[in-house]
Amino acid sequence: MNGARASPMGIAPYAARDDCAVATDPTRNPTLHTRMDAPVNTPRATSTTSETSTTSASSESQTTRDAGCSLDIQRRVARIVLRDPARRNALDARTLALFAAHLDAVAGDGAIDAVLLAGEGAAFCSGFDLAGCAEEPRRVEELLVGLSLCVQRLRALDVPVVARVQGAALAGGCALLTGCDFVVAATDAQLGYPTHRIGISPAISIPSLFSRMGPAARALRVSNEIIDGPTAVARGLATHCVAPGALDAEVDALLERLLAKGPQAMRATKRWIRSIEERSAGDLGPVPARDAAAMTAARDASLALASGEEFATMLRAFWASRAQSR
Repeated sequence: MNGARASPMGIAPYAARDDCAVATDPTRNPTLHTRMDAPVNTPRATSTTSETSTTSASSESQTTRDAGCSLDIQRRVARIVLRDPARRNALDARTLALFAAHLDAVAGDGAIDAVLLAGEGAAFCSGFDLAGCAEEPRRVEELLVGLSLCVQRLRALDVPVVARVQGAALAGGCALLTGCDFVVAATDAQLGYPTHRIGISPAISIPSLFSRMGPAARALRVSNEIIDGPTAVARGLATHCVAPGALDAEVDALLERLLAKGPQAMRATKRWIRSIEERSAGDLGPVPARDAAAMTAARDASLALASGEEFATMLRAFWASRAQSR
């Protein structure tokens, strides 16, 4: 944008309108709406095509609608939404690729001052698409690489990132949260890494999880415990927790506060956080390179197990038991 920055006034309820249009009224106070539980008439498609509409030369209003994951840029806020509610927003290779591409678009747009991550429907994200992995266990390797890339790109953003979490945020879904600055969880949300039961290590996001939780990350990873919203706040995985019905208002209020800050000061703060949080005693070299190396090593640790027989056997047994119980 040129000149003064626009306020986030009158953004239409995100999931309540399929066209995600901006409704502006200059007589109203700036208001953000992040309601995600209203239905969206967006059928799931196998096509990789997307539809982009821009209402100005800048990023005042831009919408990219893709099956599985969408990006909407409205008045300084970029909303990246997982849109596969029938599968509880499970992550497949295409969705992760779209997610990463949307993060690249956000990183390259200097008019964006905040990012909101959300999931359509009853769950934020239930993790990997295990149905596809059960058919061919080696598919999980591509998913691990894609997930690691998304977490790294989330952490690299210079603007604050807020996650809106309802229902399940499990395994890969929980890993995405470790790349965010704020996690607003419903009291009845379910967060954790129940991955050992299918023979795979949750190592992929251990570096970013330690950044959020400190020593408490060890117990969560080893135990595979699933925790609720209040427990997530107490242990440092989430920053806010409210009743499900108050989730939208809490996210709205948080985004309002963030957008009221000086955007350049916010960017500088995030850059300094990244440069400091990984440091320990002594000079360990440039932080960005060290951070990337740690994430790559964690990813490779998970990949090593994903290519083994234990994972293939346990995953198929788990998926077969799921099928029998339906």
